[in-house]
Amino acid sequence: MATDGLSLFATIHELQSLTDSRIDKIQEPDKDMLILHLHGPSCGRVKLMINIHNENGRIQLTSQVFENPSVPPSFCMILRKYLTGARIAGISQFGMDRIVTIDFHNKNELKDEISLQLIVELMGKHGNVFLVDSNQKILDCMRHFGLNEESIRICLPNCQYQEPPLQSGRLYPFSLNEAQFTALANGRQPYEWIQTTLLGISKLCSQQICSFSAPPSAIGSECYNVFSSLFHLSFSPSVIPDRGVLPFAPKNSAFIGFSSMCEAQEAFYRLKDEKAVLTKKRSAIRSCADHALKRVVHKLETQSFHLGNEETANQYRKYGELLLANLSSLIKSGDSVAVTDYYSEPPALINIPVDRALSLKQNADLYFKRYHKAKTAREYALTQIDSLTMEQDYLEGVLVAIEQCSSSDELSEIKEELISQGYLKAEILQKTKSKPISSEPYKYRSPSGSVMLVGKNNYQNDRLFRTESPGYYWFHVKDSPGSHVYLEDQSPTAEAILFAAQVAALHSKSSASANVAVDYTLRKYVKKPSGSHPGYVTYSNQHTVYVTPDAEALQHYRYLTEGDKK
Repeated sequence: MATDGLSLFATIHELQSLTDSRIDKIQEPDKDMLILHLHGPSCGRVKLMINIHNENGRIQLTSQVFENPSVPPSFCMILRKYLTGARIAGISQFGMDRIVTIDFHNKNELKDEISLQLIVELMGKHGNVFLVDSNQKILDCMRHFGLNEESIRICLPNCQYQEPPLQSGRLYPFSLNEAQFTALANGRQPYEWIQTTLLGISKLCSQQICSFSAPPSAIGSECYNVFSSLFHLSFSPSVIPDRGVLPFAPKNSAFIGFSSMCEAQEAFYRLKDEKAVLTKKRSAIRSCADHALKRVVHKLETQSFHLGNEETANQYRKYGELLLANLSSLIKSGDSVAVTDYYSEPPALINIPVDRALSLKQNADLYFKRYHKAKTAREYALTQIDSLTMEQDYLEGVLVAIEQCSSSDELSEIKEELISQGYLKAEILQKTKSKPISSEPYKYRSPSGSVMLVGKNNYQNDRLFRTESPGYYWFHVKDSPGSHVYLEDQSPTAEAILFAAQVAALHSKSSASANVAVDYTLRKYVKKPSGSHPGYVTYSNQHTVYVTPDAEALQHYRYLTEGDKK
């Protein structure tokens, strides 16, 4: 749920403490998000988040730490040019609409005083952020729209800023008295009239403003009391789990109360933001791996075709030899010639297709050329099939790991792996050297107390291979991509082995299957060939068990690592 006008009204009241604060730093960690680092006499050092995401749009103070892109977006660079060091002169809301104006005073290159505005429009898919000068000329905006994109207005630099089309015919809720509320509520559904008649009220707010247990005659009075309280700045910020944030405490829903709107929004949207970022990042990395896999599969199909083309190649050679053997006795007529096939028992006449534009000697040479081409292609295919099959298995394993990632750090580790393997281009290095990305493996403890580690990706699989004891047991789904599982027990019980096999099946491509085959052997029988892809191993002396993974049951035996806690 994106913020509505009523919740924004309460948030803007809290943000008045930012007046007279100055901008130290500006970030644009995402195409929909801005972070303004501020310091001021009333607020201290804080971070103001502006988010115009279609579903999670809002403005609030935040304590979260965001990762900068390697190359700052152009809008971020423009904001840094004009707003670094600027003082906030005021923050206001346009009526009850989801439009916020932040006024700034700053100095230009000539040290002259200038006035600027940051106009934030939290309007779903039409949301935008504009930096305008004192003449309302757009210096730049977060999302660019021209008239050729079926836009209702031009949103481009150097154009005049135009307000978005506003809702007409709706009433400003703080201008109504109790009698007017009662008249509006008379004979109408308890909450629908609020959403359709009043400005800036979402469906959730409409539903929660009304007391459904109250008699119809009292609903208008109750609504008046709620709006009167909000108008006099008496807020009770609350979160209805999985539904949204309210500036008041609902009467008939389970909610969590907070001391400020910003805290309530932070609590509600943090997980949603993480999921949105994770989904976007996963989609980009999955697209790269999927594209590489399709390319490898196409190559594999081509080489498999050449590998199975031996019979056709031998036929080309046979045709060429028969044409040369019968060269003096053949007369070319039409598109084929009849020759005696000395390779068959008994010899028989066969028709050989020929090109009528060429001589019989030239047709024989053409068949030999085709034979040598097919033979060379087959010999090359023999050298490529194994490596392409290995690469296909590797990329399928990467895709499984991508789907099982539960944090941005885990996806970043896979991204680094794809860069190191040449599937992704390395980004431009930042000035400050960042720490290598490293996440922790999953950990399980079986009912009998045995501990097992699960590699979340190929880098972790390799690290576990290097660090785990040769006497421990190694598990992996048979003939299918999946995680490497190490059972840290040198004399495990049969129950522990079955449990570890279930964990291996759960963290594999076959996690939704029944009766999954899982191989297991001692770690000392697992080998990593030199120069192989990350996560690739060979093994011997294995045993196979068949299990059916139960995600819900196994989840109770997984415990948090430091990486999971983040």
